[in-house]
Amino acid sequence: MENNFLSDTAAASWKRCHEFGLVPTDPIDDDILTGTHMQALLKQNEQTIQYTEQIFEHMHAGIKQSGQMALLIDPDGTIIHTAGDIDFSRRALAVQLQVGANWAEHRKGTNAIGVALTERKPVRVHAEEHYFKSNHFLTCASAPVFNAIGELIGIVNISGKQENFHAYTFTLACLAAQSLQNKIMLEESKQEHLITLRELDHSSLHHPMPLLSLSQDNRILRANHAAMRIMGSGVIGKPLPKLEGFAVQTLHNEHRKLWQSVSIRRTTGNGQPLYAFKDLVGTCPTFLQRKELAQKASTSDFPVLLLGESGVGKELFAQSIHTASARSEAPFIALNCSAIPDSLVESELFGYARGAFTGASKDGNIGKFEAAHKGTIFLDEIGDMPLRAQAALLRVLQDGMITPVGSAKSKAADVRVIAATNKDLAAEVKAGGFRADLYYRLKGIPITLPALRERNDILTLALHLIEKHASPCCALTEAAKHKLLTYRWPGNIRELNSILMQAIFMAGDQPIDAEHLMFEASDERDTNGSGEEHALTLKEAEIKAIKIALKASEWNLSKAAAKLKIGRTTLYRKIEEYGIT
Repeated sequence: MENNFLSDTAAASWKRCHEFGLVPTDPIDDDILTGTHMQALLKQNEQTIQYTEQIFEHMHAGIKQSGQMALLIDPDGTIIHTAGDIDFSRRALAVQLQVGANWAEHRKGTNAIGVALTERKPVRVHAEEHYFKSNHFLTCASAPVFNAIGELIGIVNISGKQENFHAYTFTLACLAAQSLQNKIMLEESKQEHLITLRELDHSSLHHPMPLLSLSQDNRILRANHAAMRIMGSGVIGKPLPKLEGFAVQTLHNEHRKLWQSVSIRRTTGNGQPLYAFKDLVGTCPTFLQRKELAQKASTSDFPVLLLGESGVGKELFAQSIHTASARSEAPFIALNCSAIPDSLVESELFGYARGAFTGASKDGNIGKFEAAHKGTIFLDEIGDMPLRAQAALLRVLQDGMITPVGSAKSKAADVRVIAATNKDLAAEVKAGGFRADLYYRLKGIPITLPALRERNDILTLALHLIEKHASPCCALTEAAKHKLLTYRWPGNIRELNSILMQAIFMAGDQPIDAEHLMFEASDERDTNGSGEEHALTLKEAEIKAIKIALKASEWNLSKAAAKLKIGRTTLYRKIEEYGIT
């Protein structure tokens, strides 16, 4: 079909409609939202509808006389209020231009409402510019309505028959949207005193943490003592500078409309500051290539799968991806899938309703996905997740909805997923221990982190860790450097960090020497220059195998015994016999 009659905006919309798989001669006959669902939507937008009614009332005579109708649409594309010419309204019902109908672009093709939602700008769609032929009799103009921080909160639309086209309709829609936007902001300003009370409550709950209260133009209104110590006492009234580790949290009034913000130091769930890519130190080409890939991954919302042995820094990479992403000001929630009982995995992920099971909190509890809404969830040791929980996780990734345990109500969960494992998930899929469909969902961007023994920058990393832990920084003797380079590093960076902390303590104010580096004796390489390992006795080999299995399973005896292919009782007896701690 020739699209010469289309404006550039309409042509771009037509292209999107083709990609959606819409057919111009076959409009989608959507269900109209009614009943309790519609009542809930109207209640949610009650105040906005009230303001709109006042504005439409002033426009009513002109709209009715010109055979048109005015509509208010919510941010998802559902019509929530109409006014205007009754005769045209009857004709409009044939194409579902009514309260409860959704006119998003992927449902109704090219139309002024859907295009304004997508483009976030005023737009007019006239006659044959509509994608569906059944809508060619319409001429429509729409303008978006934004709140104080630029969030789209609705659309004002004026529609009529194409023969009643008037050039001023577009201007009228823009003016109505601007009037509604101004009225909402004016009413919100009257609620500022309530926001101040909420702000004080928020500050008192986080007293030791640096907190700033910000105006709409990003100027500092108030600062607590912790923030003053960082920024100085003369910061009030000045614009907020870019500060490392600070993120903005929003505060709302009872209508959930933002008025002011609080800037708070961004941390992980355990109160520790999040890592950024600048904190990931190394000069090894393989490591740098993985770091560059992770930086690229941070610019998208695709799932990331971090692969590698325990201790290589998978969570540090996950935190850095989050910190560099567009979700950086939202929560980063980490969950170790192997550290919670099988029966509690779903309640940890999705939360639970009041009285969902014996021992549950009487008020219920939100899950990790709900806590991470708009942010990132990090699923560590995903390979140890039970199959039942894998099925539930897959549903969330497919639908973007969570259902708390014991509840029939679902909630939206806008979450970016980063998963990590030290297992070969492809092999686990073949063995039936991991769902293939979940594996391919999680494997959006796979990043394999090198083991420490595979890197050529061990000394660079060691010096960085020493500088981090010791003040003043300790030096390394040549013997210590040689010992670091010839060790096998079964625990990777986590083990290196632990050994160096111990060495700093042992060395005191002296340089770190070989004798200060306390390695597991059975894991040291032969340092005679041959590069060969010491021959092990049967007892030494058993001790080594048991220690490796216990480390890999984080001292879960059942899992360690399964790895060793021996009984749990046998493993416990050997631990006692060999004095393994």
